[in-house]
Amino acid sequence: MPYRQTTVSGFAAIALRNAEIEVVAVPSIGMKLTHLRRLRRGREWLWRSDQIPLSLPKAGASYVETADSGGWDECFPTVGPSPLPGAEPPVRLPDHGELWSAAWGASVLERGRETVLAASARGTLLPYEFTREAALDLDEPVLRLRYHLRHTGGAGSAAFPWIWSSHPLLNVQAGTTLDLPTMRQVRIDQVHGRPDLDADDTVAWPGAVGGTAERFTCPEMPEGAVGWAVKLFGDVGESGRMTVTDPRAGERLEIAVRPAEVPQVGIWINMRGWAPEGRTPYYNLALEPCIGAPDSLARAVEEWQTAQSLGPGEERSWELEVRLPDPEEA
Repeated sequence: MPYRQTTVSGFAAIALRNAEIEVVAVPSIGMKLTHLRRLRRGREWLWRSDQIPLSLPKAGASYVETADSGGWDECFPTVGPSPLPGAEPPVRLPDHGELWSAAWGASVLERGRETVLAASARGTLLPYEFTREAALDLDEPVLRLRYHLRHTGGAGSAAFPWIWSSHPLLNVQAGTTLDLPTMRQVRIDQVHGRPDLDADDTVAWPGAVGGTAERFTCPEMPEGAVGWAVKLFGDVGESGRMTVTDPRAGERLEIAVRPAEVPQVGIWINMRGWAPEGRTPYYNLALEPCIGAPDSLARAVEEWQTAQSLGPGEERSWELEVRLPDPEEA
């Protein structure tokens, strides 16, 4: 069966599967993807927090304190908490945007050679409808995520600025490698525990962050070592390709985008260098194809000048592809 109902930590979930891979979504928790793995010999690619459990979203709550439980979320129209630039009266956009705490409607259908979980949510503070289709190929180990954004305001309503970011937190270990073959430099957004890097620095990728000429490798963090974390952004480049490899079994997670649609990628490297106040720092990595940077919409508009704008009646679509090839193909 290409899909089935299941549960994750007691919450109703939908699992899509073909002969090779499975992906699981929890509609009531912001349509979060909680599992992404190969069915045979497969590792789980999505990280799960052992300190913040899955829970129903609470209006007005902090994402990092209550909802940073792992998995794959969508962030729109901002990632970091931010004022809405130019809004009168002032509008404050929440931490990690609106979608993780929104009420999503969903349906499952079979279309051609795909099983599709189609889901949509409407904005609370801004007039929009956001749709994501998670389409699992029936023949290949490929998940295609298709996005559609529509301004729902009338002719007299205002345009608004926005950024979008996918937010997959990945389960990685020392030795895991990250390869972005056509990204040459990055700009630092946040930094913790790295005195050699400063916010807003533009540095070479991956060398300035600790990688070789070709790729970044997650370092060993011995017991008692001082951890570090950075959030950085770069242009994905002409290939549009990103690969995370677990060298122990040769498993790979490959993400591909069309750079004209999704020009940037955010990378959160957390080598036990950050956690919310009162919690133990994590070891994980986020590889986040995105439109606009950095995480704050206000900074994307006013400083980095990468934000987009959506006016009444306008629509925007984009897509990304996630592939989990057989390790024997390496």
